[in-house]
Amino acid sequence: MHTEPEIRRIPAPVAKALICLTLLLTISLLQADSARAQGSIFGLVTNPDMSIPAEGELTFVGFLDDTDEEIRLESCDGAGYDAGNWMDDFQNFLTEGRDNPYDYLFFNSANGAGFHLEALQPNNSFQQEDIPLETVAWPSAPTALKALSSSPSEFVIGWDKVDGLTYHVYRRLGVSNGSFFRMDNPAGLLTDPGVDDSTFSDITINGVNPYDYVIIAEDASGFLSPHSAVLTVTPTVGCCAVMGDANHDGAEDISDLTYFIDFMFDGGPPPVCLAEFDNSPDCTLDISDLTTFIEYMFDGGSLPACHDCP
Repeated sequence: MHTEPEIRRIPAPVAKALICLTLLLTISLLQADSARAQGSIFGLVTNPDMSIPAEGELTFVGFLDDTDEEIRLESCDGAGYDAGNWMDDFQNFLTEGRDNPYDYLFFNSANGAGFHLEALQPNNSFQQEDIPLETVAWPSAPTALKALSSSPSEFVIGWDKVDGLTYHVYRRLGVSNGSFFRMDNPAGLLTDPGVDDSTFSDITINGVNPYDYVIIAEDASGFLSPHSAVLTVTPTVGCCAVMGDANHDGAEDISDLTYFIDFMFDGGPPPVCLAEFDNSPDCTLDISDLTTFIEYMFDGGSLPACHDCP
């Protein structure tokens, strides 16, 4: 005989108490999320004559905490300008947080109008800030950004220097489209006017990846310029950057050993740069390259100097 399962009903007073408790917990969680919510900032941009800046005319730079340690541009992921509307998201910053000061500098290259937006990050997910561009006396954006030299250990970048101006240098990995980070003063101190020269030497690259650079000028009054165009620099001196680096990730380690074994015995891809795993060296890849690398990794052996192969 089929027996219906017993249904145990919760007494009405207990059920009401549980519902109230659930509602209170939900409200508490929503309030906690709201306290952490530091979402999108957006608004309408207008010229001094109330017209709308055309596509490609408007640029902006944003930073938090009264430092330019990390900056956001209109071309960064999550930011932009389209048909009179600008946007960014505080959560794209590494140091976003409620009540942090923020600054955005807007500039229209067609008419020289700009606007400095500054406030504290609000306790809400969507913050509208309209931008009424006005006449400004800011220095011009740096021009003629170029790579003067590049190697696996150093990039030297240059620009056209203007008398009376200094320069802030920012960088990001070329595989990223996110924020830029200040290189001449990594702490981003706005009291540091930057580089009083037309070049900057970056010796903190990894020797493998390309990097993007932008420059911002500063005048004697402390006014910052619009940002320069983005310059991408790639290591160009030879293929060989790190000996033993079969997978060309900028370091020699156990992953290179497994990469080369897979190539030799299991049909895997060859080393990205032949010379980097030519440990013999004879510009051919064979078992002797593998044994030399194993001796280097586990028995105190050595690798040859980096070299180029045809």
